[in-house]
Amino acid sequence: MVRKILKGLALFLVIDIVLLLVYGFVQYPKAKGEQHFTAERIIHAPKEKVWKVISDVGNYHEVTAPNIHHVKIVEGSGLGMKRVCSAPDGSSWEETCTLWKPGEEFRFKVNTQREDYPFPLKSLAGSWKVETVSPMQTRLLLDFTYEFNSPFLSGYFLSVGMNQAKEDTEYLLDNWQELAEK
Repeated sequence: MVRKILKGLALFLVIDIVLLLVYGFVQYPKAKGEQHFTAERIIHAPKEKVWKVISDVGNYHEVTAPNIHHVKIVEGSGLGMKRVCSAPDGSSWEETCTLWKPGEEFRFKVNTQREDYPFPLKSLAGSWKVETVSPMQTRLLLDFTYEFNSPFLSGYFLSVGMNQAKEDTEYLLDNWQELAEK
């Protein structure tokens, strides 16, 4: 009886894994190469105030979703700045600022080639941009460019991980909006 239960459980697990792999590969054509995850929000505050809130990149962990536990600027400021971000589990990654236009836009590129980089990404970069809509309204645009190491993970993220990314981004945008509109 125990053997039958164990065989059934093993078969169930194998079928689940195969279905996940097939689903990932079916989704892969939609996720070849670099992909973009974008979000935007209209914030009822002047552009300068929104910029001040979002460009405080050393305190990013104070307003982000739970996946960033701590941020430390290790070199420079503005263009060329390097920071190390860590997750609650202790893993960390290094980011370099590749674009810094004060009052307008900045961009960070993650060093995914570092030996201890904890995520299955071939590349990852993000940009944050503010645009004036009116004197008391600012559009905040986020654009994350990423590419997974594995075709399966690309397809899987499109179908499953996108929801978590949206949830985390909404949390961040809500926090930034609250700070800017105070």
